[in-house]
Amino acid sequence: MTGVDQMRECFQAITEVPAAILGLEGYGLEEGCNADLVILQAKDPIEALRLKANRLFVIRRGKVISTYPTAESHLNISGRPKIQNYIF
Repeated sequence: MTGVDQMRECFQAITEVPAAILGLEGYGLEEGCNADLVILQAKDPIEALRLKANRLFVIRRGKVISTYPTAESHLNISGRPKIQNYIF
């Protein structure tokens, strides 16, 4: 499961697919849904899996119930910035 398409399918297998199998009402990112979601520190599903992304926010019924600080990486390579934030 290391191909790009396979990694996207893995991400869907832990997010969208279980809700569909359970027949949950009000699930998804559309108007009128429950607004239950987790904001990850990643620019796409592949990066979320590859980097084991931090949970920046956990939102339940539209209210933030948990926060976590943004991670930083510190680089010491000539010609590169000393600090690179991972904010996407």
